[in-house]
This record gives sequence, structure tokens and C-alpha cells, in this order.
Amino acid sequence: MKKKLVLLSILLLMGFSLINAAPIDSLRSGEPTHIHINNRILAKVNGKSISTYDVAKKMDMLFYSQYPEYLSSVGARFQYYQAHWKAVFEELIHKELVLADAEEHKVVVSSGDVRQEMESLFGPSIIENLDKAGMTFDEASKIVQGDILIRRMINMKVNVKALRVVTPSKIRQTYDEFASDPKNATHNKWRYQVVTIRDRTTKKAEDNAKIAYQMLVEEKIPLDKLSATMKEKKLFGRKGSVNVSEEILNNEQELSSAYKEILSGMSAGMISQPSAHKSRGNNATVYRIFYVKEKIPGGVPSYQEMENTIKEKLLNDTADNETDAYLKKLRQHFHIRDEDLQATIPSNYQPFVLK
Repeated sequence: MKKKLVLLSILLLMGFSLINAAPIDSLRSGEPTHIHINNRILAKVNGKSISTYDVAKKMDMLFYSQYPEYLSSVGARFQYYQAHWKAVFEELIHKELVLADAEEHKVVVSSGDVRQEMESLFGPSIIENLDKAGMTFDEASKIVQGDILIRRMINMKVNVKALRVVTPSKIRQTYDEFASDPKNATHNKWRYQVVTIRDRTTKKAEDNAKIAYQMLVEEKIPLDKLSATMKEKKLFGRKGSVNVSEEILNNEQELSSAYKEILSGMSAGMISQPSAHKSRGNNATVYRIFYVKEKIPGGVPSYQEMENTIKEKLLNDTADNETDAYLKKLRQHFHIRDEDLQATIPSNYQPFVLK
């Protein structure tokens, strides 16, 4: 569970949640050769400048991790830049805020930790793969070091609090509230098959239905053999038939009143007595026999079934709230205001241009 919370926070602060926001489309041949970066200082956090180039480098790492097959496609990279640069810029602000907080708390990362993370991201051929991603070792190392620091700060400032808040009694209380709401109760379900018997007269159909029932219950004829067996014994004429449906799964709300009345008194393995029904096709009277393969009781799932799901949701919700509160506190502490950021970037600014 702690691992889940750490991952959640990493996604928020590293920007990996942004990767799937816009898919990479197929691109035509003859695309431009490079992306020109209109570099400028976008923001300053605790004396550290964040430039368009910094945003591009972060996006390069994300792009490499998710779309390595498109590394040689300038058009694909440009499409990714256009879709994500504003959100990645915002994440870099958050990152610098957390790094500044880490510096104040004297949290450090060893070179061995950085090297291990680099190998995890880029494989044993780090330099070769960094060249493919268009990054230097120092650039990637600095980003990775920051990401490790962020994980540690988020664990210290967010995840530990979430784990303290989500107690066994809190989980039980949440389950009790869930269980008391009728909307959360599931309906009974039946997995069943229907044998439909038709013939030239209602009386003949009724007689054949009784014979079919006897074959199923007393002679133990399998459902898939019933029609052929009755044909062999010439029990119905040219206009008669015995049809066995495919397996059906319905809950109470999906059943007609007639079907519900019959199935509600049945459990797994039971075969119903033949009953008369009106055919939807021609309004003729047909006889049906129901075979229930499985009955799935409805109601609210047990506490044991729901405990882990509820715990994860509570932890994730609490971590989200704690992360928002932590970042808001950091913005106030380091004097970062949205209006100042907006004033720094011209409204018509185009950070990337295909050349």
C-alpha cells in the first residue's frame, strides 16, 4: 500500500500521468528535421530559473520512457511537446518547490542511488540510450536525482500522514456507510438456459413439454441432446420443434415478470416444470422449461471482500488531499503566485516551432 502511495505521488510530481493524455498519431513521411526551442525563463522558484529548455528536457525523458519507437520522429516529438508543455512546466514548478523544501530539511541522495535509477530507466547502455533521447549524462542525472528527492519528500510529508489517517476503524466505518446504502446492493443473478417447445396445437405442445421434462429429470437426457432425442422418437410433427437457448446471465431487473417468478424459486441445478408463455413472434402459446446452472446471490459484498479496495481508495484520496495541501503550503512559503507566472509568459508565446 505504501508503494502504491509513493507511485501516486511520483505520477503527480514527475508528470508520468501526462503521458497518455494525447496519443501519438501516425505521421507522414517528409516531416521537418528538427524542433526549434524559443528558449526563455518561464519562472523562478527559490532563486532557481525554469526555462523552456528545462521543460523540453523533462519531456524528452517522459517521451523516451513511453514512446521509444518514435525517438527518431521529429513530428511525433513535436506533437508530444505541444500537448504537454504547459502541464510539464507546472510539474517542474512543483518539483522545484519540493526540492527547495528538501534542501531546507537537508535531505540528500547518494550517487549510487542515482546510478541505480539511471540504469533502471535507460538500461545498462546508459550513454547510448541517452544519446537516442537527445540528453547528456549530466542532464539526465540531475533530473533523476531530483526525482529521487521528490519521492523521499512525498513519502515523508504526504504518505506517512495518509497511513496514519487511514486506520482500521476508519476503513470499517467507511464500509458500514457503504453497506447501509441500498444503492450499493447488487441484485440476484441467474445463469440459465431455456427449453422452448412448439407444436401445431397448444395441447400437442403441452404434451411434448411434459415428455421433455420427464426426459430431463428422470432419464437425465442432457440439454444438448434433448431436441435430437425427441426427433428420433418422432414426438412432434412438421410444425413442432424443441429449441434450447444458449447460456443466459440475467439479474432480477433484467428479467420479465414471468421469468422472474419462475427463476426466483430456483437454485443451481434445478429444472422447472413446463409453463405456458406467449411467443413474441406470432403470439402463439409455447411451453418453456428453465434449467438453472448457477444462482449468484445479491446483496452487499462482505467486509473481507471490500476491505482492501476501501483501504486503497481512502489512502489514495487522503494522499491526493495531503499532496494538494503540501504543494499549496510550499507555494505560500516560497512566494509562488499564479498571477506572477502568467505575467512572465506572453499570451502569444510559442515555445516550440518545427523547422
